[in-house]
Amino acid sequence: MIKTSVYNLTVGMYVAKLDRNWLDTSFFRHSFLIKDQKLLERLKTECDFVFIDPAKSVSTTNIKQQNQIDAINAAKLERNKAKKILVQFFDKIQRGDRIDSHFLINFIGTFTNKILCETESYLYLNMLEEKDNSLAEKSIRVFVFFLVFAKHIGVKKTQLLDIAIAAMLHDVGMLSAPKELLNSAFISKNERKYIENHTKIGVDILKKENTFSELILNTIKHHHENIDGSGYPSGLKGREISLYSRMLNITCMFEALTRNRVYRKAVSPIEAIKSLVHNINTKLDHRLTLRFIEAMGLYPPGSIISLKNDAQFKVLSYNPKTGYSVVENKLTNGTPAPLIIQAKDIEQLISC
Repeated sequence: MIKTSVYNLTVGMYVAKLDRNWLDTSFFRHSFLIKDQKLLERLKTECDFVFIDPAKSVSTTNIKQQNQIDAINAAKLERNKAKKILVQFFDKIQRGDRIDSHFLINFIGTFTNKILCETESYLYLNMLEEKDNSLAEKSIRVFVFFLVFAKHIGVKKTQLLDIAIAAMLHDVGMLSAPKELLNSAFISKNERKYIENHTKIGVDILKKENTFSELILNTIKHHHENIDGSGYPSGLKGREISLYSRMLNITCMFEALTRNRVYRKAVSPIEAIKSLVHNINTKLDHRLTLRFIEAMGLYPPGSIISLKNDAQFKVLSYNPKTGYSVVENKLTNGTPAPLIIQAKDIEQLISC
């Protein structure tokens, strides 16, 4: 052990012993790893010197990536909790029971703030294979992608909650559809008409509550309108479609492509991006599609990539300066082994 002043400490050092009884401090343990700057500042406030164990100290890079893994695990718990709440609300709507729309709006607002604070963690979880193909799962995936998109282009805070609600409830009209229709690989002309009417049905459901703004209702109603006028329900063209409906249309297409469906398997993020580009100026707005691709990145967090030596990784995050932060798919003694692949090595990456 090495005795040192608290002012010589850095993130990554392992504190083996404090200069006073740890019960007289605010620390939960008497020995611990300094994981972040906040913990470092607490040590400076409460102690004069500490004893460091160099053998248990780790690099700043490893600390940063371990913090990423911890953030992902915390986000997973929040996401699961949000999904349970959403399932309960959808069940109530389906049964025709009264819903607490104010609670729903507050819940979406709280969840929105959490996603905006830990965007990469939620984006990572969004790209993992989902456990089910429920409307709640789909809604949360669209919600996360849409918020990443909105954050990237700098949507006004005054409108952020409304469009977040629209993203979460965009397909509420599908709750009245027969289950066979939702799980069918082939649909008839009459069934197609029902699907093309689901956005209006969703608006009618929400209007009864008298708590959802016109911005929310309008965004939901027209999120399947296409730039060339081929969409539904009104056949609007170009700028006749609101900005947020155009954004939601792009988001929904990307989400659908990267999710397993009854009639086809999910495609990789790169293949989904290619499909978006292919639909520019027909279904999708040109400028907004390019901004959405910027927001997602070539390998969004959660994407599985491999090197030419067949080693597989999952992307945790991307920074243009440091490269791709990834975690190995295989486990070492039951613990993920994170590392950074430099941006200059991107040519060696192959999408799985």
